[in-house]
Amino acid sequence: MKIFYYGGTVHTMRLHVEETFTSMGTDGDRICYLGNGGPETEEGYDQYISLEGMHVFPALTDSHVHLLYTMILAASSFNICEITSEGIAPDCMAGVEQKIRAYCSAHPKQKIIVANQYILSAMKEKRLPSRQELDKWTGGRCMIIYNIDGHSSSISTALMKKLKLPEQGSDGRFFGEAHEFMQGKVTNLIAASVTPSVLAAGIANFSNLCAHYGISRVCAMDGNGDVKHDFLTRLLAFVASRMDIDVRLFPQYMELERAEKYHRMQKFPRAGGCGSWELDGSVGSHSAAFYVPFIDNGEKGHCYYKDDFILGKVRGAHEKGIQLSSHAIGEAAIDQIVDCYEKVLGLGDGRDGGEEEGEKRKSKPMPRIDHFEFPSASAVEKIKHLPVALTVQPGFSWMDKRYLKSYEQFLPKEKVKQQIPLRELIEAGVCICGSSDSPVQSMNPYEQMLGMVEFYLPGQSLTPFQALRTYTAEPARMLGEEMESGTLEVGKKADFFVTGKDFCRAEPEEIGEFYAEYLVKDGRRYVEKKGTIRELVKMLLRRPKKI
Repeated sequence: MKIFYYGGTVHTMRLHVEETFTSMGTDGDRICYLGNGGPETEEGYDQYISLEGMHVFPALTDSHVHLLYTMILAASSFNICEITSEGIAPDCMAGVEQKIRAYCSAHPKQKIIVANQYILSAMKEKRLPSRQELDKWTGGRCMIIYNIDGHSSSISTALMKKLKLPEQGSDGRFFGEAHEFMQGKVTNLIAASVTPSVLAAGIANFSNLCAHYGISRVCAMDGNGDVKHDFLTRLLAFVASRMDIDVRLFPQYMELERAEKYHRMQKFPRAGGCGSWELDGSVGSHSAAFYVPFIDNGEKGHCYYKDDFILGKVRGAHEKGIQLSSHAIGEAAIDQIVDCYEKVLGLGDGRDGGEEEGEKRKSKPMPRIDHFEFPSASAVEKIKHLPVALTVQPGFSWMDKRYLKSYEQFLPKEKVKQQIPLRELIEAGVCICGSSDSPVQSMNPYEQMLGMVEFYLPGQSLTPFQALRTYTAEPARMLGEEMESGTLEVGKKADFFVTGKDFCRAEPEEIGEFYAEYLVKDGRRYVEKKGTIRELVKMLLRRPKKI
């Protein structure tokens, strides 16, 4: 069907904020017209839709999502802490105990209790609960609590036994590698209780949420390297290839051979992300790798792997044409992965020309560094000359500055000021992609863009136009799909969303409140999902698409 949209403002999101049109035509799943004509001059369309003065933008890409947990496992979990205008509640162990007891009472048959968004830095006691406390509060049931950054946890005795973790000498609190490299086993246990109805509801809720924000594509960081068979990731790949929302899967295996089974399903071979590819931890869990100790406990985080080991993996991925993604937050971990890319790729001009030179070359995906929160000055200079994309979540630092206060509590002042220089890197042509790291943070992309526009370091803040490109043009460039998506141009995919306000001229106080009036995916307006079993079966019978 050919559809003509008119009477609004179509933002191409190419290199200039002023490039807009008043109308757009689509033919099937492609854009066939951009201009300023109206129904009276543009004939031959099957349908004419008035935009009623609204604004059209390219559909968004969330470049770092843990899809399985976001889509399915979160259905059986709850949040410990809530962030309000008055502060964070609860903010003490007594309040945490009260919330856990209430949840257990309301869900007496739940096999494993999962609690998210525990804010350690906000607690008066400055710690996670012990397993003995969880045993008491839950009545001896299986429970796990995740700190808000997702890099430390507290586990009850009953769950430790199921995971076959040694109880002797352990208080049930896990940080660093002890936490990171058992999450596959935890995920498998939780997922074993997922029913078809929960799966149907999870897919529908996730897809509807994406449409609400104007997201048409996500990069899924999934796969458990600490589980031998990992059937959950195989199931996820099967489901993802049939969803309305496009998925680009990054299997999180350090053994790149394990990712090969997914290559035939992918647009490009990929691997990495978090899980086994976490080169360090996080600030809130005191496991990010810095060269100096944390100021509150005098301990120093460290890189999880030796330099030569990571170099071999980076070189192997490059030789096999695998797009690699790796988690690095602290300066030491960032230096490690940047130095590996420098040795494998060589320093050159990291810019690839974007849309201006896109016709002259064959598109290919870019290796990634995820988070890149506290880079050294040398890493910043090197990344300007490397064909490597950065996947960031500035919404977390925005929230930390105002509510969590973990950076100022745990890091020396000079390290707090060493956060990623967003504007400097954008102006140098570095490919920076925005993302949520869901479920660590909300899927709301505008919260991340608010973090870019009101960045922790004011001098490195972006304009709304620059922030929006980190969710549109830049992810397409990172994925090697800029000839197909990322901007609104004739011949590209008809993936876009319609919203009531001009994001490019929004004030900071407006940005976090943005949403899509509706999403158009592959030329068709997205229809809200109901989450029924019948709907799930119909979806699973579709012809698969590349992930």
